[in-house]
Amino acid sequence: MPQIPQKYKAAERWSFGDNEAQADELAQRVIAGVKTATCANLDDEGEPEPGEIFVVVDGRNNPVCAVQLTEVKQVAFDLVSEQHAWEEGEGDRTLASWRREHQRFFEAYDMFAPDMPLLLMKFKLVETF
Repeated sequence: MPQIPQKYKAAERWSFGDNEAQADELAQRVIAGVKTATCANLDDEGEPEPGEIFVVVDGRNNPVCAVQLTEVKQVAFDLVSEQHAWEEGEGDRTLASWRREHQRFFEAYDMFAPDMPLLLMKFKLVETF
């Protein structure tokens, strides 16, 4: 298992997707430079800020790489742009595909609404492990 460099030991870990295979695939898309954005529902834990570093893990929670946030903004689900969907790098990268998959994901957790606020985050790859 790759070791997390000491400088990232305190960083929060991120896994993309909602199953092991998807987490593996999306972690590799981050490394390949295809996935440069993500989104999250608003919660009580506060908003991350540009400059923060996160460790991306695969489907078995193995560290894969570190990313640094470059932009964070709040946007309603139904106002997410085609550009953001492309930058998330998932599926066929279209907005229609993004909306279908993310609606399915948020409905599974009983939190979907067309106007629900999301945090849209862009990031850059800092280091692979």
